Amino acid sequence: MTQKSWILDRRTLLKGAGISLALPVMEAMAGKGNQTKLPHRACFMFFPNGVSLPPENHKAHKDWHWFPFGEGKDYTFTRSLAPLAPHRDQISILQGLSHPLSRKIVGHNTADVFLTGADISRTYNNAISIDQIIARETGKETRIPSLVLSSDNGIGYTARTGTLSFNKSGQPIPADAEPRRIFNRLFGTPEGESLPDQRSRLKNKGSMLDYLLEDTAKLARKLGNYDKRKLDEYLTSIREVEQQVDRTEAWLEVAKPHVDPKNVNLLAGTDDPAEFIRTIYDLMVLAFQTDSTRVATYQIAREDSQGVGDKFPQAIGLGGHHGLSHGTRKAEGFERWGKYDEFLSQQFGYFLTKLRAVTEGDATLLDRTMILYGCGTSTTHNANNYPIILAGGAHCGFQHGALHRYTDATPFANTHLTIAQKMGLKINQFADSTGSMTDLVG
Repeated sequence: MTQKSWILDRRTLLKGAGISLALPVMEAMAGKGNQTKLPHRACFMFFPNGVSLPPENHKAHKDWHWFPFGEGKDYTFTRSLAPLAPHRDQISILQGLSHPLSRKIVGHNTADVFLTGADISRTYNNAISIDQIIARETGKETRIPSLVLSSDNGIGYTARTGTLSFNKSGQPIPADAEPRRIFNRLFGTPEGESLPDQRSRLKNKGSMLDYLLEDTAKLARKLGNYDKRKLDEYLTSIREVEQQVDRTEAWLEVAKPHVDPKNVNLLAGTDDPAEFIRTIYDLMVLAFQTDSTRVATYQIAREDSQGVGDKFPQAIGLGGHHGLSHGTRKAEGFERWGKYDEFLSQQFGYFLTKLRAVTEGDATLLDRTMILYGCGTSTTHNANNYPIILAGGAHCGFQHGALHRYTDATPFANTHLTIAQKMGLKINQFADSTGSMTDLVG
């Protein structure tokens, strides 16, 4: 790389009309005396109600059993996870894991302890979640210590949480589900301006990026060809997400927690809830790309029949999510449930594709991001054998491409501990962990 006569600081911002925009990593940010160590990120995502696991003697077993068939790297996807096939070399599928202290609780309670591993079987005394342990360390380097997201605003309630994140006292941290507010938090829309005022200003004067064009032009004149292309790609992504946020807002206005989801048409304002989920994923990618945060959580939906996410399957003609998980005795019950598993896999595959498309130095954003994706139940109320996927993090030391089967001797918390260690934390214990997942890391 040719040494520049000038160097961009890693925290350089585009500014205009009170708005600031963080930049992605560029060649001009590295140089003698200003070496930029590219960061690792950690991302945790949860979906509720278990997955379709038809027994071997059922006609749906071959196509709609969430866990693949085979051993090690020689495994075969069913239709449930087939959308992830393009990312096979970047994912590990983990079977048999669970939190030992949660195996006897009602499965719908497991979202509360998915990232804490706490014992809430007798009294509800939760603990700090792994994302917040990581954020205490990495948050020193970023504007937003952790990004806590969901499809429902707030915290839900005890044993039916609406957030995956809990503070050091075990208290829930409210999750944000409004793309416009998340977008503004990431990209510096002036504080104190109401949401209606923001909409009015942007509607009358154009995109947020229009405010930054002059500063962008000045910066571009100093950049090399590679960085110019990277800046253009990044700003295009920002504008696309901004437009997508606009499209989802009408739906979000009726999707707040005080609205009875049974009376809400989740298709209002959008063609498919996939657009909402993908908007959240896009915002997470941009948050990592700009190093606005290095840790994020996203609860796709709440357990039981709580919250707007229970209605997501209606968009593809399948009915409520909780109803699917209890409908396996009905004709095509396992198949219908499996089709929603497939839908979620399609959205997750989209997220991995977006991360993989962003280059950072000699790797991709996916290579530097560790993603834990899954659920705290196998079937609806069974808090054993969690369906778990670990993705990304090749430059963090993870080795993928295989199906891993574990016994009860391996607690789920070992996965949390391993991710924390690869984020640079010098810890040897989390919850009831017994060690790191040595079979997953080089």
